Amino acid sequence: MRNTGTRKVVKLKKRKKINIGTIIFIFILLYLAGSIIYSKSKTPISICEVQEENLSRELTVTGVITRQEQLCYAQKEGYVHYYLQDGRRIKKDSTVYSIDGNRAVYDTLGYNGEITFEPEDMAEMKRVLSNFGNLYSGAAFDTVYSLKEELTAAVNEMADRQLLDNMQEFVASTGVTSSFQFVQADCTGMISYTSDSLDGLTVETVNSASFDQTNFTSASLVSSGVYAKNAPVYKVITSDEWQIVCPLTPEQYTSFYEKTRMKFQLEKDGFTFTAPVEFSQRGSEYYMIIQMTKYGANYRRERFLTLDIIISEETGLKIPSSAVINKDFYLVPPEYFTVGGDSNDNGLTIVTYNAQTGQPEYVFQKTDIYYQDEEYAYVNKSDFSSGTMIYSASSGESMPLAMIGTLTGAYNVNRGYAIFRRIELLEAGSDYIIIRKGTPSGLSVYDHIALNAENVQENSIIY
Repeated sequence: MRNTGTRKVVKLKKRKKINIGTIIFIFILLYLAGSIIYSKSKTPISICEVQEENLSRELTVTGVITRQEQLCYAQKEGYVHYYLQDGRRIKKDSTVYSIDGNRAVYDTLGYNGEITFEPEDMAEMKRVLSNFGNLYSGAAFDTVYSLKEELTAAVNEMADRQLLDNMQEFVASTGVTSSFQFVQADCTGMISYTSDSLDGLTVETVNSASFDQTNFTSASLVSSGVYAKNAPVYKVITSDEWQIVCPLTPEQYTSFYEKTRMKFQLEKDGFTFTAPVEFSQRGSEYYMIIQMTKYGANYRRERFLTLDIIISEETGLKIPSSAVINKDFYLVPPEYFTVGGDSNDNGLTIVTYNAQTGQPEYVFQKTDIYYQDEEYAYVNKSDFSSGTMIYSASSGESMPLAMIGTLTGAYNVNRGYAIFRRIELLEAGSDYIIIRKGTPSGLSVYDHIALNAENVQENSIIY
């Protein structure tokens, strides 16, 4: 008889399966946690952009004009009519003006003050007004009075030229000559109808009082009224050579006196020019004399000119002071550098010694040159151990890397990691410095650099 008793059931433990997805998830979680912890502990690197900076340095002075000029005077009393435009060049014996003692000719011609403008007259008036509009500044409102004088002189000249059209024929036909006279120029030069209280000033007679404009006067010689006998009628500038004499301080004189040519810009019209210069010391007074041979017609009405002495025009790069760091390099004579046999890379030949035979072995190592002067090339210290022997194929000599040189630079991060770039200081401020533009292997405008160089390790990843 079969035993039908209760059977004993034994439960077996199930084998646990490894879930690969869970492992990957945990790995990613640990990586992210580590990255966050590392980023939190890492000092953040701020980045800034290199900007271009104008380093032009100027010194503003007011100079007085000297030139060869001759005033011409009325030989008798009368009304004057000019026939030449201000600034025009004249020859000796050419007719400059006529003088009418009793207005007989002037009245007989029937001039009533009306002027017929010719096309060339309109063009001249537009030119004068256009020049004034381009140069006008509210800070120099007195230029309006100069414009008034210039326009008045131009209108008077136009009126007198219209009178001249039939003047000589009228005089010849009427015989009215007792009070009327044509006047010819005594010399050759450029005519001017402006006179001032410093007419006749020369380089030799300039002194400190010449620059005092308190009592200085300037006026047009053109008038619709009667001219007294011996009154100035016009002025002739007899030479193209003229000078601008500028006062200097003793320090400025010492700084400039060896120069023979300098660059200037006139504040009146922004005109920039380069001219020969001379320097003069008269007791306690110091002067710079700018020698001019052109453009005299443009400034024939001027006695004083304010100008900027352009001392330098260099353009530099502006970077924060905090971006600057000093870095030590090994100094290597240039003859130790060679080109790798299997490449065109520049580098050094490292000397090692076989442990078994003691014989020297030569290994090429690519090496970047950060800077090179007449004596040495600068190579990164971190690329070599102290005392590393290097070999020169040209001389057959070896030397250890031991000499140290220091370069000033900043870390360029254009490629996402820090690269040291040498800089040359031009000007230093509290927050920013100006460095030379275009230095070999240096910085360029719009480069990105580390704002705080002390927080950066070379070749470290920035972002």
